Amino acid sequence: MNRKLVITSSLKSIFYLILEDNIPVELKVEDKELSKQTGNIYKGKVKKVVPAMNAYFVDIGEDKEAFLPVKDLCKEDKECKNLKVGDTVIAQVRRSPVSTKGAKLSCKIAIPGKYLVLLPRLKNQISISSKFEDQEFRENLKEHISNILKPYNEEKYGFIIRTSSEKATDQQIIEDFLHLKQEWIEILKSAEKQKAPSLIYEESFKAYSILRDYAGEFEEIISDDINILKEIKKYITKNFPNVNIKLTPYRKRKQSLYYQYQIDKIINKILSPYVWLKSGAYLIIEETEALTVIDVNSGSYCKQKNLEDLAYSINLEAAKEIAYQIRLRDLAGIIIIDFIDMQQKEHKEALINFIKEEFKKDKRPIKVKGITELGLLEMTRKKIDESLIKQLSESCPVCNGKGFIKSEDIVLFEIEKAINQLKPFVKLIIKINPKIAKSVSELIKNLNLEDIVSIEYNNKLMVDKFELEKIS
Repeated sequence: MNRKLVITSSLKSIFYLILEDNIPVELKVEDKELSKQTGNIYKGKVKKVVPAMNAYFVDIGEDKEAFLPVKDLCKEDKECKNLKVGDTVIAQVRRSPVSTKGAKLSCKIAIPGKYLVLLPRLKNQISISSKFEDQEFRENLKEHISNILKPYNEEKYGFIIRTSSEKATDQQIIEDFLHLKQEWIEILKSAEKQKAPSLIYEESFKAYSILRDYAGEFEEIISDDINILKEIKKYITKNFPNVNIKLTPYRKRKQSLYYQYQIDKIINKILSPYVWLKSGAYLIIEETEALTVIDVNSGSYCKQKNLEDLAYSINLEAAKEIAYQIRLRDLAGIIIIDFIDMQQKEHKEALINFIKEEFKKDKRPIKVKGITELGLLEMTRKKIDESLIKQLSESCPVCNGKGFIKSEDIVLFEIEKAINQLKPFVKLIIKINPKIAKSVSELIKNLNLEDIVSIEYNNKLMVDKFELEKIS
């Protein structure tokens, strides 16, 4: 498989597009002005104890107080037991703030590496990735890695064995473990020096976690930001010295990287609830606060005469596309899939096995619970960040929130890229909806183009649309 990472950057945002055999499979966005909280470790101060919720509210120095459930305390660590208001606690963000909710914390610190995830507060707890399904293989691998790390693990730290460890040598695993141990020592030193609330561990930017999740398995990384490529080169040299990844700076002026890889069109597809299948059947994907619902509809598909065979055929095609869409849209939490009803038990079991196989391409932990009596497939996918749709969009003002339009940040990103690919020019007119006038004016000022770019207002344009006219 040929895997490629495309990184396009603007003044405010960074987009990461992962392609496998030239098919876009994951899209991630990072706001340069907002700190990515997931994975960060804070020295916080307990502000409230709420027995009814079995939880604490902790000030970590961010806009909202974070939520620390009692079940996520670490009983083996003195600092995490019997907390009271005013106590300090070292905890890690497991889920970034979502809507009105603050970040979710855990005292069970997890520091990810290339082949292992270190669990320094969970003594003697050794787990293995659920992607390894063969029980005998799981036990053998766990025993082998435990044995080779024993001389280096006097503290008896717990750890999780990642899927990438399967291809690693013993020496590579030992080096990864020692590196993670050193990171934990540095975190503890930082915690001693700083007062609560404060951030004591942060990952620089999303590119590092992408490289780590895929164990550096990219043929090429392309970016229109040379500084990002320089940072990535340093990271690869340090963490993946034996991996040969082609780093390509993108210099084509006539078409920006954003439009070259049609990220604008990918976003439009993600914002639409409808996904059409080749057969004529289609999916409707609806995200709510509590869960995501995916409905499978037969549409114009009618090749099979037998209803059972028809349902099974459509469901298999839909299952493949659903696995793809879940990954592309970064859908997470509880997901309910309403497949077309089937009567035969063999078909239901085959469908579950098929979709499980498709989910193996996904790096995020997924649990398929099975099909209920009502014919609904229940599953969960680990939630890390806010929904991609919420990051990319805002409620449509025309249909009163029933649909989505691109967010103002995305529109500004597209304007910046569109202007850059029209250079050189003497004069340029940009037509926009007056509602985004202030933000566009600020963008033009930051680009130092005030003397040559004029802004015209057009109430007929949607808030997320714009037009550019090159005068000369």
